[in-house]
Amino acid sequence: MPAVSVILNLYNGAATVAEAIDSVVAQSFGDWELLVWDDCSTDNGLDIVERYHDPRIRYFRSDRQLPLGQARQAAIDMASGEWIAFLDQDDLWLPHKLERQLAVAGEKPDAALVYGRTVRFYPNGRERDYDQAHEYALLPEGDIFTSLFSDSCYIAMSSALFRRSAVAAIGGIPATIAIIPDYYLYLAVTRRFPAAALQEVVCRYRMHGANTSQTTSVAVQQEALRLMEMYRGTVDAKLLARCKRRHSTQLALAEMRNGSTFFRGTTRLLTEGSLYSQLLRPFYFVFHRVRRSVIRPYWKTVSR
Repeated sequence: MPAVSVILNLYNGAATVAEAIDSVVAQSFGDWELLVWDDCSTDNGLDIVERYHDPRIRYFRSDRQLPLGQARQAAIDMASGEWIAFLDQDDLWLPHKLERQLAVAGEKPDAALVYGRTVRFYPNGRERDYDQAHEYALLPEGDIFTSLFSDSCYIAMSSALFRRSAVAAIGGIPATIAIIPDYYLYLAVTRRFPAAALQEVVCRYRMHGANTSQTTSVAVQQEALRLMEMYRGTVDAKLLARCKRRHSTQLALAEMRNGSTFFRGTTRLLTEGSLYSQLLRPFYFVFHRVRRSVIRPYWKTVSR
């Protein structure tokens, strides 16, 4: 039984999956298995996976196309390691990712989630912190549930390492969570267990036009609102209202980008969202651009 089961959910990712797999093979920690769960791809992803003659790499092909939540859970069911890590098909791990995260886990044995910093990288070579909320601060540790709930999903799935027993304890990912299983797992696990953070960069998140958050923005925000409702009665009512207003604002903006739903989105922004936050948005944008050009982001000072 390996120490870590690495899950790579594959769907038409032939253009980048080799780089992702290479970043697993190059890990300084070698006691892992890589489970490639192919969700009915129509490209030559299988041919690429078969080039790797490594017994630690196992390939599974779904007999039908599944929502991401169910595909993640199907792969989790195949895992045998004490820890479960995820690597999306277009992301990359740094070579010491697993070694250093497991070292942190050894120092904090109660932690059920260990995560690290992630850097977004763009086709033009630009880079920035995935987590703007902590771009100039330490990543939070311990009881981070309220932080995750109020600051939204600031952990990249490719940086996360879950204790498999904790995922089993929360019952896994329910079938009702189709698009944002990552955020569901963060909230459900940290609601019951502490988290630990590795402050340095552990992975790179590739930005491109096909990122799920961009192509399914309306459905993502709708599911996020349903996820918020799951915690009604267990979190502070004012916190819940504030978080729902944030997601309603993002949903409204996504609807306003489509001519057929523009009026609906405008109405939602005025009645359920925050027009005030959008009026301030240009000022925040300029502030962040200026700050990055003047002050060195935290991830650049701690990365090795």
